[in-house]
Amino acid sequence: MWAQKYVFATAALLMLFCTATVAFAAGREDTDRAVDYLIGYVARSDSTFIRNGQSYDPQKAAAHLRSKYDYFRTQIQTPEDFIRLAATKSELSGKPYLVQTRGGRVFTSAEWLTQILADYRAGQQQTLGQFPP
Repeated sequence: MWAQKYVFATAALLMLFCTATVAFAAGREDTDRAVDYLIGYVARSDSTFIRNGQSYDPQKAAAHLRSKYDYFRTQIQTPEDFIRLAATKSELSGKPYLVQTRGGRVFTSAEWLTQILADYRAGQQQTLGQFPP
């Protein structure tokens, strides 16, 4: 009787651990996919990126964000973490990153990327809704 309870408890814990591991891996994959989308969006944009008062083209800005993502990767669990930790401000000066659109509007990178993330998620939901469960 005791052995059966032990085996059952061990099996239940093992299943819980496996489920948590799969959920974590899926979450990591979703975060990586969303961050890759954001960085790709930056690279393809027609905007100017301003860091510490200097302007950068989209490809250089994307490369910089990629290097910061790699640096902060262990601390990033969500796309919002990426925006907050890697894509918001200079680590050296503390100055916010800015984005100037082709039309001349200036946004902080945090607000710009947050909107792009919201659009990305809305598009994901529309795609998911096209397929029956």
